[in-house]
Amino acid sequence: MENYFPYPEMRMYQNELIELLLTEGTRGRNVLFEAATGFGKTICVLSALLPLADQKGKKIIYCCRTHKQMDRVIDELKAVSETYPVSGISLRGRREMCLHPTVKNHAMDTASALYLCRLLRGLERCDYHKKFKENQDQVYEMEIALSRRPAYSSEVLDICMGAGICPYDFVKEVAKNVDLVACSYMYLFHTAIRENFLEMVGCHMEDMFVVLDEAHNLPDLAIRLGSDMVSTVSLRAAQREAMEYSEPDILLLLQLLEQIMEEIAEKYDLEDEVLLSYSELISRLPGDEKRLLELFRYMKKIGEEVQKDRLKKGKPPRSYIHGCAFFLISWLDVKEREDYCYLIKKFYTRRGHPALRLEIVDLDPRNITTQVLGNVYASVSMSGTLTPLSAFAEVVGLQNYEMKSFPTPFRKSNIFVAAAKGVTTKGNFRSQEMYRKLALKACEVIENTPKNVGVFTASYEVLNGLLSGGLKLISPKPVYMEKKEYTSRQNDELVKAFKASPQNGGAVLLGVMGGRNAEGEDFPGDQMNAVVLVGVPYAQPTARIEAQVRYYQKVFPAKGRYYGYYLPAHRKLSQGAGRAHRLLTDKAAIIFLDERVIQPFVRKDVAQWIRSEMRVVQNQDEILGRMVQLFFTGEYL
Repeated sequence: MENYFPYPEMRMYQNELIELLLTEGTRGRNVLFEAATGFGKTICVLSALLPLADQKGKKIIYCCRTHKQMDRVIDELKAVSETYPVSGISLRGRREMCLHPTVKNHAMDTASALYLCRLLRGLERCDYHKKFKENQDQVYEMEIALSRRPAYSSEVLDICMGAGICPYDFVKEVAKNVDLVACSYMYLFHTAIRENFLEMVGCHMEDMFVVLDEAHNLPDLAIRLGSDMVSTVSLRAAQREAMEYSEPDILLLLQLLEQIMEEIAEKYDLEDEVLLSYSELISRLPGDEKRLLELFRYMKKIGEEVQKDRLKKGKPPRSYIHGCAFFLISWLDVKEREDYCYLIKKFYTRRGHPALRLEIVDLDPRNITTQVLGNVYASVSMSGTLTPLSAFAEVVGLQNYEMKSFPTPFRKSNIFVAAAKGVTTKGNFRSQEMYRKLALKACEVIENTPKNVGVFTASYEVLNGLLSGGLKLISPKPVYMEKKEYTSRQNDELVKAFKASPQNGGAVLLGVMGGRNAEGEDFPGDQMNAVVLVGVPYAQPTARIEAQVRYYQKVFPAKGRYYGYYLPAHRKLSQGAGRAHRLLTDKAAIIFLDERVIQPFVRKDVAQWIRSEMRVVQNQDEILGRMVQLFFTGEYL
C-alpha cells in the first residue's frame, strides 16, 4: 500500500517505522515503539495510518498531552493535504471549547464543563446553543467547508465566535466527517466524557485507529482517573452549603465525617498518610450499608438541585455536597476489591493550614486503559521514554502488539551523554560533603556550557542539599529555582525568564525530576544546552506506594517492586534527560550525577537513544568539565 509521506526525503529509520505501522495496522494489531524527539514520529504515523483508515473505513483519534502537540499533528496533516485529500480537526478541552462565561469561569475540568453545559441547555440558558439551532443553513455551509481540510481548534473557535454559535455543537458535526481528530487523552479515557465523544466523532471504538503520543504518561493518568478524594476543606464548604439549603440530615453527616477523619488522624498520629480499611469509615457512620447508600444518593440528588439553583441565580453552579456524595458512593462501590485501596493523608493548604484528605486509590491502570485499548480496531503507543516496552504493555494491558525501539536520529556530534563515578544521592551516602561534591560537579558542567543549563534533582530534599552545598553561590550563572508552592502562572514566569537568558550569557534552571519543568516543558536550541540529572528519583516509600507494590506483586509475580517503585523513577530520569534535545539541530549534553545510573539495573531502563551514547567519567576533579568543553568546541571524539 502507498503511504502518504509528503516530504522529498525520509530521515534514517522512518521508512522502517512506516512499514511496521502499515504491516501491523493492516492486520488490526497494536504497535508500541520508542523513538527520540526529532525522529519525525508524527509524520510517520500519519503517513501510514491515513491510507489504512481510508481503505478500511476507520477514523484516526490522535491523543496528545498538550495543545501544542495537537497543533503539530494538524501542521503535518496540512503538509499531507497538499498531495492527498485528507481532513482533520484538533479539539481543546471541553471548557476551552465553550464560549459561555459560566462554563469558562467556573468549570474546573472537562467533566465539570460537560455537566455545566448540560445544565445550561436543560434550562435554556445558552444563547450560543440556541443560535446554532436557529441558523442551520449557515452552519451547514460552514461545516462542509471546514470538514474538507485540516483545521486547528483555534480556527474553529474564531469561526464560532464570529457567528455567535456554540463551538461544541459545531465541532460535533465537523468531527463526524473528518479523517482525523487530535484531542486530549481525557476525551477517550475519562469514562464520563467518552460516551459524548464517541457520539461527537460518529463512530464506535472498533472503528478507530487510536494514537497515543507521549504514551509513557498513560499509567499515571489512568490511576488518577480511577481514583477519588474528599478533604476537610471541601467537607466544610459542603456543610455551609447544607446550612444554606436547609438540609439538617446532610449537615449532620458531613460534620460526623469530618469528626471521624480527625479521630482517625489522631489514632494514627498522622504525619503523612496511612492505609485504611473499608470499615474504618463505614463502621463509624450511622446505619447499615443499604441505609447509607440511600442517604448518599439523596445527597447527590440534592447536590444536583443546588447546582441548578445556583445557576438560575447567576452564581457559580458548584456543589460541594454533590462532590462529597459521589466520593462516598465510590467508597461503597469498591468494597473488597484488591485493585483499590483507601487511605487518609495529611496535607497543607496554599495558605499553610493543615488539612486532611480521604482517598480512594485505583491501583490498576488497566481498569481505565483496557476500556479503550481492548476495544479499538488498533492502537499506536509511542514516546521517547517507553523502555522497557514490554513492561509498559503489561501495565496498561496491551495485547496483540508488535514493539520496536529505534536508534537516535541525532548526529553523534550533537549528543554527549556522561555518567559520573564517585557521586550519588543514595540515602546512606547523603551528607554535606557529598552535596558539596555534587554542587562542584554540576558547576563544572555549567561553567563549560555555552548558554543555558537545566539541573534536575531526585527530590526537593536533594535540591535543598545542593543549595546547602553551595550551588547557588559558586554557579558562574544566575540560578532560577522552581518551588513546590508556585502556581502555574508563577512557574510560567520563571521559565520565560530562564528561556530568555541566553542573550545574557545563559542561566541555570534548578528543578526536580518528575516536576512540571523536567517533563512538561521543551527547551530547544540555546534554551537548554545541557541537562544535569542529580540522583535517581526514587519516591519515599509511602503507604500508597507500598500498596501499589503489593498489588503489582500479586498480578505481576516477581515484578511488583520493579513495576511499582523502581521503573517509574527510571522513566522520570529519562524524561528529564530528554529536555534539551528537541530539534535535530540541537547540540546538547546530558550528564548523570549518580553512579547508580552506570549499573545495569538502572542503565537498562534509560531510553535507548540516550543509553547507547553513555560514557563513564572517572572520579577526578575537572575531567567532566573538560569533556563538556571539548564536546561544545567540537574536539571531543
